[in-house]
This record gives sequence, structure tokens and C-alpha cells, in this order.
Amino acid sequence: MSQATPQTCQLSHPGFRLLGEPVFRLSEGAQTPSMVVQMDNHAAVLPLRSIAREFNLEPDSPDGKMLKMIEEALDFVVAVRIGDTLPSELYGVASWDPTDSDRRVAASKMWHSLVRCTFAKTGRSFEIKTGTAPGWESDPANQKLAREAIEAAATLLGDADPEDTRSRVAAVIAELGYIEAMRRILTRGISNVAEKLMRGGPRDLPAARRETMKQVQSLSRRGIGEITKRFDEVDLGLDDVLPLLKDIKATTEALRRKRDWLFRTNHAWTPMFTDWANAGSSYDEFMWKVVERSYLFLAPRYMQYQEWSSNLIVTKSQEPKVKVW
Repeated sequence: MSQATPQTCQLSHPGFRLLGEPVFRLSEGAQTPSMVVQMDNHAAVLPLRSIAREFNLEPDSPDGKMLKMIEEALDFVVAVRIGDTLPSELYGVASWDPTDSDRRVAASKMWHSLVRCTFAKTGRSFEIKTGTAPGWESDPANQKLAREAIEAAATLLGDADPEDTRSRVAAVIAELGYIEAMRRILTRGISNVAEKLMRGGPRDLPAARRETMKQVQSLSRRGIGEITKRFDEVDLGLDDVLPLLKDIKATTEALRRKRDWLFRTNHAWTPMFTDWANAGSSYDEFMWKVVERSYLFLAPRYMQYQEWSSNLIVTKSQEPKVKVW
């Protein structure tokens, strides 16, 4: 986006304030980007695209563009209000930072990949004296390996100055730090789900609950598999780091897309992670509320559309009436 893009949520159409200060968030269940206002002691949930039609907002108008940005912002934050600063992810900048430990893990992985890759291409063997634990490349016994790897990479890439290659390595490490932060956070959340959900329930569960549990387990595996696949793609790219260093601009953009996907995924999964972290070991009514919420989160994302939509019809028939436009 250009520098002229507004960084705060601003909407000029008077309809947005007609019923008070609105809150923009995802709707329950369908997770549709919506405007929520209070009407007669009830929360009225109005999908943003319906509002655009109702207010005759063209997509290229200032308010039309802002609604699109709000919709994108809800991938990164829980809610947006008029006057709020929009998340910096909309401008390609992360709104958060990895820890020093995350950066250290990323640096050690990158340096190990660089040494292994360049030495393999130049036909020489190597031995890391202290093992490959985070920080290995800072050990004096291994610093010579890192310098030689930079020199070899510079030659293979055609860089006249090895420092140019070192700066490219630093740029990749900086982006990998965010990936490692997401790996740490998502792995922790997934472990709670796997530990408590995947173990199954008592054999004497009623048939309906047993089937629900099986569906939640199956859908969780699909979702976790999708997350794991993203990390595997990053790790696979480190098998040969030279292409990553050759086109550093493309590499940076690709890693940032993965970073933002992982951040959005963690943002979406956090309520489920929290539920299962707080769930006990007994299959009481609290546990079944957790199972039900997990199903409502997972089904629209990972279930085949026809199966999900048919289940949704049954679920809607059982829901209390709410005002949704």
C-alpha cells in the first residue's frame, strides 16, 4: 500500500454513527466481518458487505476502501473501532517482535544450513565442535566455519564483497526469527490440544457425543497438519539456502507472507488453544462446552463444504433468535 493510505479507521458516511459508536469484528459462528451496534438491548450484527450495499458505497470510494481494510484488519486483531490505528500488517510490517531466543534459534538454523550447503557444493567436510544447539555459531571453535561459509557463498553467488553476502544472511535470519516465534507459540498451543483432545473420551460416552468427539479430533488433525505443512515448507527451503540468498527481495516477501499466515492462524486458533489449556481431565459439562466450541471453530474451516453446510442447517435450527442483517 502507498504512504498515503490512512493508518487509522475513518468512515465518513453518517450511517456508521447513526446508532452509536460501532464495533467491527467477526460474527460468531460464520466468522463474517461485521459491524456490531446496540439496538433495543440487543447486539445487531451487520455484515460489512451488506452495509456497503445498503449505504451505496462503491469499492473505490474512501469508505469502500476503508471497509476492505477493516475486513483485512480483522485477520490480525479481534476488533476495530472508528479512530483505532489499523494493524501494521496491512502495510507489510509485523506489529510484534520475536524474542531474543527466537532470533537465536533462527540464526543458528540459518548458519548451519549455510555451512552445510556451501561446503557440500565445494566438496569439503566439516565438523561442528559443540553440536548444533542454538548459539553454536558464536562459539570460537566454530566461528571459522561461519566465515568460510560466507566466503564460499559469496563465490557461488558471484558477490565481489563477502559482506554483501553476510548482509543477505542477516536479512533472512531477521525474517526467520518471526517464523520461529510462531513455531514456538503454535507448538505450545497445539500440544495442549493434542494432549487432551486426541486421547479420546470414556468408552461409555453417548453415541452423539462420541461422534462429535471423533469429528473434532479429525478436524483438529487436518488443521494441525496444515500448520505443520507451513513450517515444513520453511525448513525445506533451508536445505539449499543459495536460492534464498540469490533473490533476497523475493525471499523476504515469501517469508513475510508465511509469517502473516502463521500470525493470522494463531490469532484464529487462540480461543481454542486457551479452552484446551484450561480444560480438565474429566468429561464434565465444561469439557463438552469446550468440545462444542472447538467444533464450531473447526467445522467451517476444515470440513467438506457439503457436510458442514448440512450440519449448519441443523445447528441454526437450534440456536436462539438474534438480530443479524
